Amino acid sequence: MSPSSRRRAQASPVAALTALLVVCAAISGYATVLDESMPTADRDLAFATLSNVESALEDDSGVVVLSRLSDARDACPDGFSCRAVGPDAPADADTDSTRVTVRAEPGRVGFGTLRVEVWR
Repeated sequence: MSPSSRRRAQASPVAALTALLVVCAAISGYATVLDESMPTADRDLAFATLSNVESALEDDSGVVVLSRLSDARDACPDGFSCRAVGPDAPADADTDSTRVTVRAEPGRVGFGTLRVEVWR
């Protein structure tokens, strides 16, 4: 080992860990403040709600059964109102839709559109 390498400064492990902790705390604080300053993600609920409603309405073969429409309301997120079938939603409701296979009656399957509206 050369004599010049002994003169180089090295950080102690405690100082390095302390610096790492400070940097992580600063980044976490920044992310928290940034998250709280941004608009809420309420507008992103329709896609997830549509998936939940579709799962509640489907049977084991993946076909939507119309007799299960009353189960759609249970798939809504807590604290929100949603509509798959029912009263009109407000104009600012978040909406999403998808094409589904529908069993209207035994032995009769067709296609339809499942539309979900979510609002607070």
